Amino acid sequence: MVWGSSFILMKHALIAFTAIQIGALRILFAAIFTLLFAYPNFKEFRRSDIIHLIIIAILGNSIPYILFPIAVNHIPTGIVGITNSMTPLFTLMVGLIAYGRKLKPLKIFGVGVGILGTLILINPFYDGSVIGENWPYMLLALTAAACYGISINSISKLNHLTPRAITLFAMIGASVPSLIILLVTDFTSKFNGDFEIWTPFLAIAFLGIVATSMAMVIFNKLISITTPIFAASTTYAIPIVAIGWGLVFGEDLLWNHFFGMTIILLGVWIVNKNSLN
Repeated sequence: MVWGSSFILMKHALIAFTAIQIGALRILFAAIFTLLFAYPNFKEFRRSDIIHLIIIAILGNSIPYILFPIAVNHIPTGIVGITNSMTPLFTLMVGLIAYGRKLKPLKIFGVGVGILGTLILINPFYDGSVIGENWPYMLLALTAAACYGISINSISKLNHLTPRAITLFAMIGASVPSLIILLVTDFTSKFNGDFEIWTPFLAIAFLGIVATSMAMVIFNKLISITTPIFAASTTYAIPIVAIGWGLVFGEDLLWNHFFGMTIILLGVWIVNKNSLN
């Protein structure tokens, strides 16, 4: 529910901030909040984990948190939410390519079904599509989902760390480039006495504290007690919630968007069938 609502909060935050500022500020809020309850977990740090932690910080947080706001600024929120449901498929493919996980024929079929659903969803050759010429921004959302897939596989390699520790180290790592981004942009000039700036600012604070820090701890725990792909399947609910919010706020969705979402979720279900490894 929280992740599905995140896209609406991103769109609201875009009223006052740029996409890159939203991503950077979201991470800083998450880092500060995580420090408040997870600072004792610093003792779990190991140098051997640095590579995986960098991957989680950059690909699991920094890049997606910038790409998704850019996407929702140009295409309907519900469609971005649908795209995010591709995360389990990317998790599977990364696990296969990078970590040599076994892949059954049924799962290959499921990946193909998911890709077909994405093509139906994007439908770049139909002039009447609500995406229209903005369909390349769908690729940014897909890239963000792919980044999540890589990050989730790295998280699964850190079972010796507590979920709090993983979240803490990832947020600290991601906060360094985020702080630099805010310093070199016109972020501080936004606060020029305009009272309307605070509502988008609070939306970002919610994204950082609830939809990033708290959600990541829960998600990391889920990965530690199940499998990467099963955990990634929590994205099932995201498109439904995102579409619901999109309709509430008057966004247009066409038949191919609902049909594409159905095909994508079918592909993800096939991939997850019979407890995936």
